[in-house]
Amino acid sequence: MDPQTTWNSLLKEWAERNWLDVSELAEALLEWLRKDGFPPDTMGNRNLGADWNRVQALAMCKFALQRANDVLDSPNQIPSQVPFTLTCATCNNEGPDTYAEAIDEGWTRIEYFPAGASENFLGECPVCRERDGEA
Repeated sequence: MDPQTTWNSLLKEWAERNWLDVSELAEALLEWLRKDGFPPDTMGNRNLGADWNRVQALAMCKFALQRANDVLDSPNQIPSQVPFTLTCATCNNEGPDTYAEAIDEGWTRIEYFPAGASENFLGECPVCRERDGEA
């Protein structure tokens, strides 16, 4: 195994929200580290040492695995431990306070979006759906 390639792939799949791949990569890297394999460089060009990288990689892999499995195991891929804040991916319209309210109001394509600045979920609002002829 190449732990650096696995780490880089894990980060890429997280950013692209490919939760099954995140889960598999995190499990593989955790297994490697538990067998005393050398850690990936987790901080780019900062040389903080193997101890730092090992602790960082272990913590982030555990977090990524837990979150990916929560997304994959939950209805509609809505992780239970994430506050529901919704924004329209097209017009930035803010959504209602709960997933159920969003569905009732006609929001679609609601997806967990961990990279959001002020939202945890993106979707398509009823106004954009109607404008695009989908309502």
